[in-house]
Amino acid sequence: MNPLQADNPTPRADSPAVISGVQPEQAVAALSEAAALLGQQEASDRRRRLGSLLKAAVAWVMAGQSSSWLASSLIHGGIVLALSLLMFVPPREGARLWLQGSVETAPAETLDLELETLSAAGNEMNATQEQVAVIAETGTLGTDSIVAPPRLETFETTSARPTGSLSLELHGDPLAARGGGVEGRRLENRRALAFGNGGNGASESAVEKGLAWLAAHQGADGGWRFNLKLCPECAGACRNSGVLDTTTAPTGLALLCFLGAGYTQQEGPYQETVAKGLYYLRERMVLTEHGGDLRDTSMLDKLGEQLPTFRKSGDMYSHGIATLAICEAYAMTGDEEIGRLAQHAIDYIVYAQHEQGGWRYEPKQPGDTTVSGWQLTALKSGLLGKLKVPREVWYRASEYFDSVQDDRGSTYGYQSPLKTRQSTTVVGLFSRMILGWPAHHPPLVKGLAKIAKQRPHQNHMYFNYYATQVLFHVGGTGWKRWNPQMREYLVDSQATSGHEAGSWYFDEEWSDHGGRLYSTALSILTLEVYYRYMPMYREAFVGESP
Repeated sequence: MNPLQADNPTPRADSPAVISGVQPEQAVAALSEAAALLGQQEASDRRRRLGSLLKAAVAWVMAGQSSSWLASSLIHGGIVLALSLLMFVPPREGARLWLQGSVETAPAETLDLELETLSAAGNEMNATQEQVAVIAETGTLGTDSIVAPPRLETFETTSARPTGSLSLELHGDPLAARGGGVEGRRLENRRALAFGNGGNGASESAVEKGLAWLAAHQGADGGWRFNLKLCPECAGACRNSGVLDTTTAPTGLALLCFLGAGYTQQEGPYQETVAKGLYYLRERMVLTEHGGDLRDTSMLDKLGEQLPTFRKSGDMYSHGIATLAICEAYAMTGDEEIGRLAQHAIDYIVYAQHEQGGWRYEPKQPGDTTVSGWQLTALKSGLLGKLKVPREVWYRASEYFDSVQDDRGSTYGYQSPLKTRQSTTVVGLFSRMILGWPAHHPPLVKGLAKIAKQRPHQNHMYFNYYATQVLFHVGGTGWKRWNPQMREYLVDSQATSGHEAGSWYFDEEWSDHGGRLYSTALSILTLEVYYRYMPMYREAFVGESP
């Protein structure tokens, strides 16, 4: 089933050819009314022209310039045509967009997962008055209120934003119409949302300590490296360096942490840090005919008229993460230069998509679920900034996740449904939420219930990061059971001494790739979940856009 078909049903052609029992005067009146209605519709020029023609036909009939049989045929045919046009919605035009996968809607099993708004009741959700001691003086959270304000302050932007190809205001569009905005990050809103959604003083303190560690490990050129030995301020003082030599991925991850806390190049105590990071990504972007490539290329010395390049270990992972950071910076600030970079990066994601809907390491390769998840999240951020994202991208992405789903869409594999994994399942479920699955869709309910019954994994932060996001956006008992375990585990496992103070490292599979910086970034982003994105499914935010 076409994922958009539900919003654009094919009209039924069961209207009779002749309407019996209609007097000429009634028919003329009906035809006049139909023509008037056509003129009121926000329709195409073709419909407006047709309305004019129908009005002319009415006048012609009333003037007696036709035979009775011809007048009758014209009246009846005109009514049928007018009514069909009033009811018909072309299946691939217009701004409304429903992106639901082709999943059977069998009744959901009885599961211990309440899809309700998060309750503030109970000791676990009670806000505390504990102050976050390490927040810099210029970045103190702007309210002592422990109750979320009725209307959140939004980021004000003065620059003109590009017109997006998808409206953010209509319920049913991917992501934006289901919340997901960034207004919770404002310092005026952050504290209230952190305490109201399940955070506490210790978790906010851990975020600030983590940001201080990241700032201390930024390179002189503005970028970050997984290999901490390359950081002049660290020079290997911290253990557990990563081995990947890409720089756009760690730079993007670090920037996401600062942006997630509400700190931009224009606001907060880390303005210079964020500005230097964004400048670094700008310098690393290679403009091509397909858009801005952030996979981390390095230019060799100029040889004659040629500028040969070589590929480092960066790939579409790096591009997606860096694009997400740039798009978030633009959505939060409206900086026109950042907006141009963001659109270039989005264009490259659009180009790189495989014809079957996924993304992988290199452009146009058959997709895998993990790389595709980062690209979809970046595209979502593009929508928050009203950047141009062709609607066909969402069609194809939905088809890709159809191809790797199992159990009617409650579990997902890496490149096929034959071997599903927990890590790919949480990415798949989060991607389905981005693509528009409603909260009560049975496969989503079933998949989330399986996740919610687990404890956070001690050595799998990739799974923990995505699981925290999907459970937060839905809320309910599953979130309330998961959150305190995840929060306390991260608070307790943060390094407290030496040069590593404020960081995290988890000895897990592939941990040597990104090392301590990767573990630290995912931990910070997980603790920022309370305000980083507005919930997709909470009633207060459905239909809201930044």
